Amino acid sequence: MMAPQQNRVLAVALLLAGFFLLTMVDATSKVLTERYHALEIGFGRAVFQMLPLLGFIAWRGFSQVQSAHPRLQILRGACIYFCTIMFVQGLSLLDLADCTALAYVSPFIVVLFSIWLLKEKVDWQRWVAVAMGFLGVLVVLRPGMGVFGPAALWPLSEAVLWAFALVITRMMPRDGAITTLIWTSAVQLALAAAFVPLVWTVPYIADAPAFAAAGVLNLCGQMLLVAAFQRAPASMLAPFSTIQIIFAAIVGWLVFHTFPDFWTWVGTAAILAGGLLVWWRETRMAR
Repeated sequence: MMAPQQNRVLAVALLLAGFFLLTMVDATSKVLTERYHALEIGFGRAVFQMLPLLGFIAWRGFSQVQSAHPRLQILRGACIYFCTIMFVQGLSLLDLADCTALAYVSPFIVVLFSIWLLKEKVDWQRWVAVAMGFLGVLVVLRPGMGVFGPAALWPLSEAVLWAFALVITRMMPRDGAITTLIWTSAVQLALAAAFVPLVWTVPYIADAPAFAAAGVLNLCGQMLLVAAFQRAPASMLAPFSTIQIIFAAIVGWLVFHTFPDFWTWVGTAAILAGGLLVWWRETRMAR
């Protein structure tokens, strides 16, 4: 059995790896928004996310599907599905880095949900860290300078649902990562199949690898996040998740040729400082 300190270090590592994969999923989805509606992209991702899991179920048996929290699993799956649609719709209207930054009010919301739903104790150091991260996001966005508009409602709404989904994950301690991923993927596919006829267009064969990559990488990223949040408190991990803004900035520069300006880097530095404060505090407490 791992020591608490080792467990939390592993949780942070899993979280960072998961968010890097999800950034690649976002970039792939943004490319697909040039030709497809968000609902169709969500359907394609859900199909290719579920296929590996079906193979896993055939190999390991249906015992992997048994959940101690079926209602919470369905609720989590619905939240993740609508998160996907809202964020992809936001990607069709905003730059990758801007859309990601807007979605990162979620760490602050996670802390509030953790107090309300999980009854977790959040000390002043975590509040300071989350505040630093949130202020960093504001510096990145610089409200009043054109970033906030109707399009911003998509990633902001996604942030609320995403925070709720992460907290729900902490409410299911008896379900393993694989079980949670199977339920989430199945609910996503069911909802996606219900909505996709509204916007369906026959996809190009050349886009199949992009849909497949988005689905498989999303599955891997979600699995890493579930494993992370089962190993450490949600309020402790929340500030670290803002590192995805840096991933989004790098990928946006390499793929979409949008390079963050000076103030974006200043805000990012504040976000990193908040994450490092939590890391220092947790390491010190564990020792």
